[in-house]
Amino acid sequence: MSPPFRALALAACAMALSACGGDGPPPVIAPPPDDTPATTDPCAPAGHIHREPGGDWCHCNRGYRATAEGLACEPDPDYVPSEGFSFGDNGEHACWHVSNGPYVTVTASTTRVPRVDDFHTYYTVKLRPEGGQYVGTFSYKAFATGNFVIYLGTPDVPVSLTETAIQATVMPAGTRATDDHCDGLKHMVGYELTDRVQYTLTLGPTALPELGMVIEHLP
Repeated sequence: MSPPFRALALAACAMALSACGGDGPPPVIAPPPDDTPATTDPCAPAGHIHREPGGDWCHCNRGYRATAEGLACEPDPDYVPSEGFSFGDNGEHACWHVSNGPYVTVTASTTRVPRVDDFHTYYTVKLRPEGGQYVGTFSYKAFATGNFVIYLGTPDVPVSLTETAIQATVMPAGTRATDDHCDGLKHMVGYELTDRVQYTLTLGPTALPELGMVIEHLP
């Protein structure tokens, strides 16, 4: 065998020692992929974890609270189930903001999610055209735990709320017309929200290009 071909054969033998009868170590075989999740949610089943730059914390379900140490949810001994969602003054205070402000205008976009979580603020919400109607997606962060109400200028607008981090739909706790406090707000949608949680609010589709809106945390 000529030297070049002998060198090639030796190189091939070095790459497959078992085939050439060598005494070197056996080849390393990668283990099969592990489909098991690296971690499980320590807050489950009574909640779910939020992993944030400031530290992980448990978002616990109604009737549960985060444990004082570690990451877990435990029954809340002070929890009293409500008999029904309360709309408080049925829009009286929200209507005060229709006449007195402060006023903020936000415009829906496909490239960003405008915030609508200023306290005690009357929003003019400009929606974007889509499929012959109008829709808009906005960001709302709850700064308290409890009952929140979305007040709208018309009852004919679909409203949906999701918890942004896990894309879980938040079911409304109640819906009804406001009392006759003003012409600017006519409809209420109530939710039970949690402090520090980021939500995504979607309005529409509707035939209306803009809406009047107030969102309040009820005491």
